[in-house]
Amino acid sequence: MEGYIKLHRKILDNGIFRKPNVSHLFNYCLLRANWSDKTIVWNGQPLVVERGSFVTGRKQIALDTGLSEQNVRSALRTLSHFSMVQKSTSKSTIKFSYLTVCNYNDYQHFEDEGNQQTNQQPTSNQPAINQQLTTNKNNKTNNTKNTNKKNKEVDFEKWWAYWRTLIWKGVGKKQKALEYYQLLEFTPEQITEATKKYIDDRKKTDTAHHSAEGFLNPASKLVKQWLEDVTPVKQQESFEQNRSAPIEKDWTNTYMEASRMIAGASNKSELQVVWDAMADSWKAKPKIYQMFKDKILT
Repeated sequence: MEGYIKLHRKILDNGIFRKPNVSHLFNYCLLRANWSDKTIVWNGQPLVVERGSFVTGRKQIALDTGLSEQNVRSALRTLSHFSMVQKSTSKSTIKFSYLTVCNYNDYQHFEDEGNQQTNQQPTSNQPAINQQLTTNKNNKTNNTKNTNKKNKEVDFEKWWAYWRTLIWKGVGKKQKALEYYQLLEFTPEQITEATKKYIDDRKKTDTAHHSAEGFLNPASKLVKQWLEDVTPVKQQESFEQNRSAPIEKDWTNTYMEASRMIAGASNKSELQVVWDAMADSWKAKPKIYQMFKDKILT
């Protein structure tokens, strides 16, 4: 295998750098990930292995890295919690795993494409399948479409992990929720902000919340409603009936919500997921930033 990858110094600031097995495996995934889309043949059918992804198996990774299979399994779980490497449930089989380096374009930029090896993964390195890699000459439009879809999936995984820390009843159907998430015309930060407002209202009014797919369904317009801060009719009536009820300041609600989110995370990995999903406006608050920093680094 020829060519090279970029490794940014920002990795020094990432928590996995102090975890040798996890850091070693992440670097391995960067080295193995496709520089451009490739097509393999599996069960007589073409399978596109997209840029930033590759197919492999736990035994093959253990053989290549020198890690035990147990260490490989544990390291992959950690990378998944940090939304750094994800396993595709739709493309993986009992014979191999389809892994994707999240935000691959942030690590490896397109402008260096001429310096990369176009056929990056020889057939002999693929586990348990007899396949042939060929160059997939997709045009720029298709590449952009595939990249956007992949980014949407990564953003959804962060939202899904955050949603699980908030809800207190059925989490919902993940695949259907993903389909609706991809249809929403809002940024990840906007969807997260609407989610915070919606769940906070459900708790204040002691009202059951929707399932994940029910909340994200564009037809329900719940994300749009809570993003625009539209108060439900029933809640408006209750305010009219009790005008003297004190209303907390926005910063107080934000601080209390952040405290509750921290309490809902059972480990540092979940804390990191919650932090990554949090809106930038919240992250900018020094007190909230310090709260997460103290918990994650201790």
